[in-house]
Amino acid sequence: MSSRPDLSRRSLLRAAGASGLALGAGGLLSACGSSDSSGSESGAAGAKSATVKVALGWIKNVEFAGFWLADYKGYYAEENLTVQFQAGGPNTPDPTQSVSAGSADLGVHANMQTLLQSIPKGNDFSLLGAVFQTSPGGLLSLAADPVTEPKDLLGAKVLGQQGTQPLIDAVLTRAGLKKDYSFTPVGYDVSPLVQKQGKAYTCFLTNQPITLETKYGMKKGKDYDVVTYADLGLPAYSSIVFCKRSMLRKQADVLERFLRATVRGWQDNAKDPEAAAKLAVTKYGVDLGLDLKQQVRENELQIPFTQSALTKRKGLLRLDEKLLAGDMYGGLKAAGVKELPDASKIVDQSVLDAVFGGKATV
Repeated sequence: MSSRPDLSRRSLLRAAGASGLALGAGGLLSACGSSDSSGSESGAAGAKSATVKVALGWIKNVEFAGFWLADYKGYYAEENLTVQFQAGGPNTPDPTQSVSAGSADLGVHANMQTLLQSIPKGNDFSLLGAVFQTSPGGLLSLAADPVTEPKDLLGAKVLGQQGTQPLIDAVLTRAGLKKDYSFTPVGYDVSPLVQKQGKAYTCFLTNQPITLETKYGMKKGKDYDVVTYADLGLPAYSSIVFCKRSMLRKQADVLERFLRATVRGWQDNAKDPEAAAKLAVTKYGVDLGLDLKQQVRENELQIPFTQSALTKRKGLLRLDEKLLAGDMYGGLKAAGVKELPDASKIVDQSVLDAVFGGKATV
């Protein structure tokens, strides 16, 4: 989600490749390693020190704003945790692979479909929470001929990254409409849409719209429109936090401490979008050449996706098991996904229940 249309969306790179919704010995915590072997206790609750390795699903940009704030502000340290973030992106292992192999303890996966499909393949993962309650994947169109609902796609030419066509098929299938449209593969450059080579462009709503604003001087509502796949009938979570079930059994206290600090970071991020953007540019993603203005804008756009009616009642990162098993699975099946795990067996509410203690904030 930067000044890099070419790096722009692993959801649309990986998810698309899997024709899904844009929507991986250790294996347990490194807490069992050097820092924990001493058995030292400190921190506010006298918890044992632990090192947690986290495999990210993308490069270290502002997409992980809450994690950066939790680390920089010392929230993890207050929980007596040392957190090591492993960058994702091109030519890096998928988080499901890292967690499965034990090179990471936790994963933060952008692509719900890829994560879910990895479970029937022998990975005993538990889903603990989701940063993005609504995946920012969706469609971009010009205001003069907008796409705001499924029927607007009928007879349209859709510009999309390779592999995203099943998403359009699923939108129309879920809406009970015929697959009456044409599809033209394009990259991550929005110029074909600006040049009116098609009616809709598959995008990540926290990325390509910024290019329209900065490069072409366009304004949302006046010059262009956006619509999420969720608005089109394909809801999905994104940036899902997951671990091996064995960790949940043996290290629930560490998971609770990690998620409590993480929630605090994301709560702070909602109040000040610029702070985490600066950290992404100057510290965590310093080698990426990120643009501060773009990162601030991306963060402003992504914050609403971290919130939902459920998070307002029960706190950030919350998962709705019924929504996952219902409309989310329905959308995946409409996109051609055939084998999905039992949602009731993979979603775990206990850690966040402990974090929030019946409240909506920590």
